[in-house]
This record gives sequence, structure tokens and C-alpha cells, in this order.
Amino acid sequence: MNTILIYPKLEFAGTQIPIPPYSILFIADYLIKRNVDVKIFDLRFNSTSQVMNAISNNEPEYIGVSVMTGPQIYQALKFCKIIKKEFNKIKIVWGGIHSTILPTQTLLNKLIDLVIRGEGEKTYFELVSGKNESQINGLSLKKGKKIFHNPDSDLLKSSEINKLSIPWDLINAKRYIKNRNFNVITSRGCPFQCTFCYNTLLNNVWRGWTAEKCIEELDKALDFGAKKINFYDDNFFANSKRIKVLFSYFKKQDITWKAELRVDRLHSSLAKEAKEHGCSQLYFGVESGSQRILNFLNKNISIKDIIRSAKIAKDIDIIADYSWMIGIPGETNTDIKKTITLIKKIKEINSNCEFSVKILYPYPKTIIYDHAINMGFNPPSNLLSWAKVRRERAPGYLKHKNRLEMISIVSAVVGRKVFEQDHVPIFKLIRFPAKLRWKNEIFGFGFENILFKILRNKIEKVIGKDNSIEYDPFSRKIISIKED
Repeated sequence: MNTILIYPKLEFAGTQIPIPPYSILFIADYLIKRNVDVKIFDLRFNSTSQVMNAISNNEPEYIGVSVMTGPQIYQALKFCKIIKKEFNKIKIVWGGIHSTILPTQTLLNKLIDLVIRGEGEKTYFELVSGKNESQINGLSLKKGKKIFHNPDSDLLKSSEINKLSIPWDLINAKRYIKNRNFNVITSRGCPFQCTFCYNTLLNNVWRGWTAEKCIEELDKALDFGAKKINFYDDNFFANSKRIKVLFSYFKKQDITWKAELRVDRLHSSLAKEAKEHGCSQLYFGVESGSQRILNFLNKNISIKDIIRSAKIAKDIDIIADYSWMIGIPGETNTDIKKTITLIKKIKEINSNCEFSVKILYPYPKTIIYDHAINMGFNPPSNLLSWAKVRRERAPGYLKHKNRLEMISIVSAVVGRKVFEQDHVPIFKLIRFPAKLRWKNEIFGFGFENILFKILRNKIEKVIGKDNSIEYDPFSRKIISIKED
């Protein structure tokens, strides 16, 4: 048995520390331990010819593709088209949150044969091992012109997750390290019930590696040259006993690290202990400065919690990085004003904090999605249309779209230290007007909106954007997917 797993390109892969393709790495490890020959290709680094040669040499029956909502869909479809043109008998299997939530719409695309819903390890193994497709839980499939959805598969148990390792021999791990920074995932799921989050639908049980298993995997990262660890877990601090053991490990290895934490779970003693054991930055998803909106989002936090977190981070000297949202169904101008006012207050308390304001794009099947539909939201009608989704672009049903997008743009420039860097000249052009707009809360259309789009295009050219996909540089509308 053999298979090939693919992680498509991302739009701005070269502007940040690349996250290893953990979705397919975990599946690969599960398969390898069951005697399946697996090859992985991360198209941020691997070429088309490398993949095509591997397909030709191995002739797999199935090729798995992990895809996120947004621009990665373009890249995935374009590559699937290349595969189908040369190897039309191979079945292409899509997985990931997007196809899990919208399996029917995904399968309506002729390039995709099967969809794995939810966690893919067990389902993909049963598929490549020859089990009847109609009898595999978690699989959606086509039969003629009809689409069928088999029963859901069970989530992996913690005991099963702890048997998974990262098969670094399948990829070049050093490609994912920049300035000794490395991104790590040690757990899955989140037990909280935020109304906008897909975890409430698919992944609301926290399961993670034990501290001992984390250390085993982190030792490998250190061997590759990593020294600064960024934990990408949805809920890194969920298990306090695990954290205590990891704290000792971080200090012993002289590791600095960053992780996400709920503001209501932060207290002075935890922050002090984290700082003493190498924590340099904490991420907080706080979303809004309006208590009414926080309640609507079911965040179960208060404005007081947010303010308290800023004071604690200031006292302990940890960088606090806050993520905010606007464009929430039912949100008023007063609510947005409260968010901006609170951001400014947080910045006054702790000048060393960072922040960004994103625009909410409703995920199907979430509570927020239903509210958006009732307000006139017209969701993308096909898979390709979902590729246009970006968190700095306002959905069409929202009023004052340009204002919301300007707030998002300005917040990125004002709230992120990366825009203080002078090695990109256009940053200088954007910085001053952005600070002026933020200070005076002037968010009408301005020339820096155009500059920001030009900046995006320049970034794309720097990272070698695949130009076989054509875009209108201002509307970001897809024009065509060319044949090679």
C-alpha cells in the first residue's frame, strides 16, 4: 500500500515563519505505523515536477490534499487539475475544516473524488487499505451524479494521539525554522463554545500529548536548531499538570516560547511563573470591546478580564498580543467604537502590547452563520468562490464595508511591530497616515488602501507567487485557472 499527501501553497507563505503541515504529518505517521508507504509534498517548498515524478513512480490509488478556507483553495484546485490531466484514474481526496463543513459543495467540483470529514487518520487508513468506500466512517463520496455521506468518524482519544509522532524524515524540518523560531502543535480541540468557532462543531473535546510526549517531540525540534517555540494549540494551557512539567523543561533547555491563553485564566502567579520559565509572549483572543458583543459571541469573558490581562502582562513584562474582530452580525457603530476605545486603553496600559483587528467571515453551521444569513449574508455558492475569503475583506452583507476594511488595514500597521521595520520602503509610506487615522479614528477610503494592495502584490512577487492563476490586483477576483 502506498499514498501521497499534499499540502498546497499558501498566499503569503514567505512573510512569516512557515508552520509545518501537521495535518498531513499526523496522518502520515498513523499510516506508516500500519505499513503504508507514504510520501509528503509541501508545495510551499516542493516543485510540481517532484510531485508528478513521485506519482508516476509510485502509482498510488489515492492522493490526499489538506486545504484551508481561502486562497489555498485556488492553489489546491490548480494542482489537482494538473494531476487529473496526467493521471485521471487516481482518486483525489480532500480533507480539512473547509471540506468537513461543506462536503457536498466540495464534491460538486469535478476535480475532487472524495472528502474526509473530521480527523483523517483512521478514515484515510481504511481508504488506502482497501475497505469498501461506502463502509468507511467519516467519508463522503460520489456515486454517479449522487453524493453520499457516511456516518461521522469518532475523534481520536488522548491515548491514540499520544501514539502519534512527527515523521520529520519525510520533510526537511529546517525549512520551517527562521531565526531559530519554530511552530509546534501539541494538542487538539477546545471545550469552549464561542458562537463563531468551528471547534464547537467538530473538535470541542481537548486532547493532547502528555508532558513527556511533548518533551520527546520538542527535543527533536531543538536538534534541528530551534530555540524559540511558538505553540499553535487552540488551548495550550488546558492541562495545568502538563504545563508545570513543561515549564521546568523550558527553563532547563533555555527555551523561549509563546502560546495562547484565555484572559479569564490569566492571573499574576501564572504569568510570573510563565515568564520565569521562558515565556516571551501570550496571545489573547478577546474579539470585542463591547460586553454585549462578548456575550453574543459566548466568550465568557468580561471587559475587566481584558483590562486586567494588560496590567498583568505589563507588570510581568510579557508581550501581550490581542486579536480582535469586527463585522459581527448585529454589531453597531457604538460597539465598534467601544472596541477601538478599549484597544487604545490597553495600549496606554501596556505600550509593548501588539494587536490586530480582523473582519469576521461566518463559518457555515455556526450560530453566527445563521445570524448572518438572517441579515442578508449570501455565502459563496461554490468551492472556487470560497477562495476569495480573507479576514481583511468584509462580506458583502455588511454595511460600510470600506470602513471596516480600513480599520483592519490600519490596525495591522499600527498594532504590529513588523510595520516598524524599514527594510521595506512602502512600510514608511503607510505608517504615518495609518497612525494618524488610528489616532483620530478616520476610517474612510484613503490612498493607503491602494498602497496596501500594492504591498500585498509585492509580497506575492517576493515569495514567488504562482502566476498561473490570474487575479485582478484591486478586486482580488479570480479571472481564470490556466491550463499548463
